[in-house]
Amino acid sequence: MIKSLKAVKTRLSQTLFKSLNIATISQRLINTSTTHEAIQNNKAMVIQHDVKGYDEFTKLVEKLETSADGQPIHVLFSGGKDESGQSWCPYCVKAEPVVHEALPKAPEKSHFIHVDVGERSYWKGPNCPLRTDARLKLVWVPTLMRWKTPIRIDSENVTKKELVDIIFDEPIAYKLYGYVALTLSKMYIY
Repeated sequence: MIKSLKAVKTRLSQTLFKSLNIATISQRLINTSTTHEAIQNNKAMVIQHDVKGYDEFTKLVEKLETSADGQPIHVLFSGGKDESGQSWCPYCVKAEPVVHEALPKAPEKSHFIHVDVGERSYWKGPNCPLRTDARLKLVWVPTLMRWKTPIRIDSENVTKKELVDIIFDEPIAYKLYGYVALTLSKMYIY
């Protein structure tokens, strides 16, 4: 049984820092620099898809599950837009540029699906399949997730660059472990 959140934070921090040494830290800094250079040199790594609604999304994701060669599939669910291109969802408006700025950090040949969830009244309806599908379990828009993993962020968290970067960075397990350890006062993992 966990005694307290403070005890968990302390234990996690101690475990992480015991495993670090100068060589490890240096190698991680080199890897970060190399990744940054690769991002700057190749902006078109991710295969992007735009779909509208549940049916288009499920057809595409089923196709990608069989043809993506194990590459990650990232999905952004966002409020629909009107004729002028304005979304009814204020967090979606703020999140989209943050997500698109982070896309180059995703692995080469990974997939990014932008799903327009439709009008607010449809999204809020009790029978909206985007909310009732057990694979999605959507509660908020925007929601950014790595498909077939528990890794997701939603609502205003999708406007936070450091959290969006975690979703796209490789390897996800290392980044999440390091992020939790380094930001112990903020537990964002769902």
